[in-house]
Amino acid sequence: ALDSEAVAAESFRILRSNVAVAMADLDNPIVLVTSAHADEGKTSTCAGLAASLAAAGRRVVAVDLDLRHPDLHRVLGGHDELGVTDVLLDRHSLQECLQWVELQGQAAADTAGLYLLATGPAVANPTELLGTNRPQKLLRALSDQADVVLIDTPPVLPVADTLVIGRSAAGAILVVAARRTEVGAVTKAKDALARNQTRLLGMVLNRLDSDAA
Repeated sequence: ALDSEAVAAESFRILRSNVAVAMADLDNPIVLVTSAHADEGKTSTCAGLAASLAAAGRRVVAVDLDLRHPDLHRVLGGHDELGVTDVLLDRHSLQECLQWVELQGQAAADTAGLYLLATGPAVANPTELLGTNRPQKLLRALSDQADVVLIDTPPVLPVADTLVIGRSAAGAILVVAARRTEVGAVTKAKDALARNQTRLLGMVLNRLDSDAA
């Protein structure tokens, strides 16, 4: 188990370095983490990258905008009682909904560290809510106070949510499950992002069959 943890940690350090290089050219620090279909490891990739960036001294906010199947709070050890939907519907302030995620060997700090913005209570019409101008305002507010904003989005192909969110992001990371994701699905996902003018920053080949998504 230790070997696999060490390999995973090193993989996220490499991904962190590549993302840092890509972000040097970006207009804003908002990056989507998505996949073609569900269960390809996008949520665990988003969580691992967020923790790795925070461990390197950055102030990171991980946002769960997969309003249909929220899972990021579970992976990061947070809760889903308050979150995105509360902010978008003016039920709670952004500061009330942000959760501090304690990383090993790290104390709470005002500057660096990892914060989670979970989805919050479920809504009946996720695409419509995400299609308003409120998510853009929320993401702008987050980008003003964070070095990196990582968004766990729904898969690209089944629903339109990710393409709606993509308009506010500087780029996207596409997670591909080895021996599972069909090449055609990857191509379709890349094309959909391109048509939406969402820049593809890179692809992550995910070989771990046990990853949650």
